[in-house]
Amino acid sequence: MKARKVKSQCSIEALAGFAKTLMFSLMVLVSFASMAQDTPQTVDTVDIEKVNINRADASTIARILEGVGQSRAEAIVSFREQYGEFTSEEDLMMVRGVGEVTLRNNAGKIDYE
Repeated sequence: MKARKVKSQCSIEALAGFAKTLMFSLMVLVSFASMAQDTPQTVDTVDIEKVNINRADASTIARILEGVGQSRAEAIVSFREQYGEFTSEEDLMMVRGVGEVTLRNNAGKIDYE
């Protein structure tokens, strides 16, 4: 009789564990389904603030470009004043501290004209 009681108790525990797992799976499925309904079907465009690297002052360059602080912006302006306008990314990378990462992080924000 004792063996039968232990077997019944194990079956109940297994069934309870399965029920918990099933309920959790259903909750996850319902939450994903509700998130999918809340997601807008249209994509909003975001205006990116640009800086004309040949006309802007150092404070404007530092404010708009990610990863470019005031001292780096001043170096850009100083380089421009000494050597002339930038015409490409390659020109801008000649400024010490401005490299591929800086340009990649600011893609679309730098205007050369």
